[in-house]
Amino acid sequence: MSDKGVALCSEAVVNHYGVTFSCLGASLEKLNNKQTQLTKAVQKEGEKLNEERGMHKVEQMISITGIYKNKLDKIKDDMVAISARSARLRQRASKLQEEKQLESMEREVRRDTNRIRESQLIAKPAANFTSSNLH
Repeated sequence: MSDKGVALCSEAVVNHYGVTFSCLGASLEKLNNKQTQLTKAVQKEGEKLNEERGMHKVEQMISITGIYKNKLDKIKDDMVAISARSARLRQRASKLQEEKQLESMEREVRRDTNRIRESQLIAKPAANFTSSNLH
């Protein structure tokens, strides 16, 4: 191939793809500009966030919140244990009260039985007892 053929082929390729490449170049340039703007915006937001963190001591609040959450969890566990223990104590108290009532009733029955037996053992004067019955 001659130099003229290479030049014509090059010119044809440039003519054919040149517009596409120039559009792509413009699109890439726009994309790079937008990306730069977004990067700057993200950096500004990061700086604002860091400033707010510093002003409001967010990390300290988060750690304190964690401490209080752990305390709250421990209190909750203690309350569950106390509740279970309380339920067991109520059941035990109820059972003991029933036993005491039963014992009291049994004592009362025994007293009544003893009173009846004693009253039956006491000598009673006979009705219509006269001296003629003695002979």
